[in-house]
Amino acid sequence: MKKVMKKVIAAMVSTAMLLPLAACGNSNADSAAATTAAAATTAGDSKASEGGGSVGADGVDHTQGEPFKIRFATNASAGDVAGDGISQTGKGMIYFCKQIEERSGGRITTQIFTDGQLASSTQEYIGGAQNGAYEIFMLNCGSWADYTPAYAGLNIPYLYMDYDDAYAVLDSGLRQEWDQRAQADTQCIPLAHLDIGFRQLTANKEIHSPADLKGVKIRTMVDPIQMNCWEAFGASVTPVPYAELYTALQQKLVDAQENPPSNIVSSKIYEMQSYCMKTNHNFTTTIMAASPVFWSTLTEEDKAFIQDLWKETEMYVRSLTEDLSDGFFDEMQSKGTTVIELTTDELKVFQDVAKSVWPQVEEQMGSEAYNKLVDFVLDYQAKK
Repeated sequence: MKKVMKKVIAAMVSTAMLLPLAACGNSNADSAAATTAAAATTAGDSKASEGGGSVGADGVDHTQGEPFKIRFATNASAGDVAGDGISQTGKGMIYFCKQIEERSGGRITTQIFTDGQLASSTQEYIGGAQNGAYEIFMLNCGSWADYTPAYAGLNIPYLYMDYDDAYAVLDSGLRQEWDQRAQADTQCIPLAHLDIGFRQLTANKEIHSPADLKGVKIRTMVDPIQMNCWEAFGASVTPVPYAELYTALQQKLVDAQENPPSNIVSSKIYEMQSYCMKTNHNFTTTIMAASPVFWSTLTEEDKAFIQDLWKETEMYVRSLTEDLSDGFFDEMQSKGTTVIELTTDELKVFQDVAKSVWPQVEEQMGSEAYNKLVDFVLDYQAKK
């Protein structure tokens, strides 16, 4: 089923991929990413083209209207958004930037600020967006917990056993309810969930059971559910901003960490970790969200244009995720990190312990919303 789904998704974006993609791949973007991780990656600052417009597939000429610029705030590395991007989120941002600049005839330009230049913590991301410091930011679904319980349902360890489970939820009305709750709580406008795969554990020793984590200092997302889960596994949890993770490992502030393969590779975490255990403990999305200040300045046509293009970008990223994740594991191996495939019995021990934190998710979400989600997923799994 997963292979069929990937073919369908790929077909949905194939037409868009045939459009010229010159704008974001210009020398400005590549040189900024290559020069310094602290430099803004310019995805293209060309002025709006003069002359006749071009009507898009939606019947709207997006070259017409007031010009504006979209600044992206992200913790992604400069290298991740160089060229066509490395990780799913890197590729997703580059895809969106190229498409919006091309389809708007240069009326809309973009600039990506990497490595936490504009914001690095959840408070800075949400606060900056609320104040209009930038137009769009990306924030891991687990990192919204300080401001809203909207995405607690995406942070339930071992609820989603494969991509089909996760996509079924993201394509359901549940996701819409979560996005609406997030907007009500933060005023920021969720635009897309770019999935970056399942999270894996890395360390400098082999981990085959929760018992092996005793005394290990691990960096996790600053999310109560994730932190409590790893404490239940026996680890000592030390929250560290993602932008500071590599340094924290280098200075031995933490011994281990957990992230999707894309992050492990794009941030070169493998340089500091000898082993990667395929724990698959959490499915993760990065949520692209707009500043309410920026959103209030847009016409209804431009709002729809941006929303539709993010939907397309989300499908594009889905079509890449599984193959990219496999490639990231291969790259880790080639760099000297040993990738360990845990056995079914070993995984079951982690799964059983993880379920001890599920009641905490129910408390966050409320029993009605929690039961609605769990029943949906279990029913979907039973029908597969």
